[in-house]
Amino acid sequence: MIGQSSGADWYLEGSVDGETPPTRFRLSGLPVRVGRQPGLEVVLPVSHVSTLHAEIFESQERLWVRDLGSSNGTRLNQRPLREPAPLSDGDIVHFADMEFVLERVAASVPTTTPTGLLPYTSGQIASGPRSRARALRQLIDEERACAVFQPIVDLRSCRRSGFELLGRGAHEALPTKPGPLFEIANAAGLAAELSTLFRSVGTRVAASLDGAPRIFINTHPVEVGTRALFESLVALREQYPALLLALEVHETTVTHPKCLRELRSALVDLEIPLAFDDFGAGQARLLELAEAPPDFLKFDMCLMRDIHKAPASRQSMVEKLVNIGRDAGVLCLAEGVESEEELNACRQIGFEFAQGYLLGRPKPAEHWRDEARPGAGTSRSSRPRHVADDAPKPESTT
Repeated sequence: MIGQSSGADWYLEGSVDGETPPTRFRLSGLPVRVGRQPGLEVVLPVSHVSTLHAEIFESQERLWVRDLGSSNGTRLNQRPLREPAPLSDGDIVHFADMEFVLERVAASVPTTTPTGLLPYTSGQIASGPRSRARALRQLIDEERACAVFQPIVDLRSCRRSGFELLGRGAHEALPTKPGPLFEIANAAGLAAELSTLFRSVGTRVAASLDGAPRIFINTHPVEVGTRALFESLVALREQYPALLLALEVHETTVTHPKCLRELRSALVDLEIPLAFDDFGAGQARLLELAEAPPDFLKFDMCLMRDIHKAPASRQSMVEKLVNIGRDAGVLCLAEGVESEEELNACRQIGFEFAQGYLLGRPKPAEHWRDEARPGAGTSRSSRPRHVADDAPKPESTT
């Protein structure tokens, strides 16, 4: 078997009925057949799984999976199987709606029965390499996430005008930061669901913020142009009709003016402005900026870092981009501002808004609520000098 020759065994982990604790199936004696029929190597006794549903087999020194004409289909990392597909450690396989995870484990793991069926405890799931995908599925299903809010300052009035909503994980077996979480989500085909969860959890808290700040909510590239993204935004607007929102789209996902125009048209109906995020991190996409201008343009921190010390040519380039945005009716925001010198340079260049550690680090809602209370929170002397005392004090979500 492939696992024995490589010094490792392969396992399929999941609940056999969708309710009981997960079980581990050792993939020995290939091929392994999956279905409702008694006597198969992996028996799933639920009606939506076909009698003979799918098969895992070995070919070209790799594991493969194929659907066997099942009624409700087989999916690999959320993609329906039309033909046999190779398997890798950490893949998520769905037989109908029954979710299983493929894991490669050192061959020292004991086998207790001829069928390769092993009980799998929740503690093992939390610590296993592939278990992270299962834990992520649990995080999404149980909404085990929180949010923090980073202030956005209006440089014209020196007031806080809004916050960027940043999602965080709250599962003991997973990282908390969005970067590592989305790496797991991308491999598991769950990036869109994770992104939707962060928006849902965060706006729930943002709706209670004082001062009616605008909340900038993020998207994942796989969502852009999908019906699911639009439906999730409609749901947010219906639930929070008075909440000021802005939708951030990473500039590298903005490749077709037609797609942008359709997105912006849909957002206009929802009264949600559009923001291009990380502008300048890749291509500066001036064509899209001209043909389908957003409402906000967030300049990436790589352009703003030490802008006050940058060569005149770079400062001039950034100023010209800001002017192009202004001519198109776009409000420009400088990200990653970390010093007074950078902030002053942003003002001179003509940015309307700024965001960065100098102006406020991402904090939970409670931090901003406490600061907003009279006689509580941050004192005047400890606030950044560029933020007015009477500026709206938003909240954050953990």
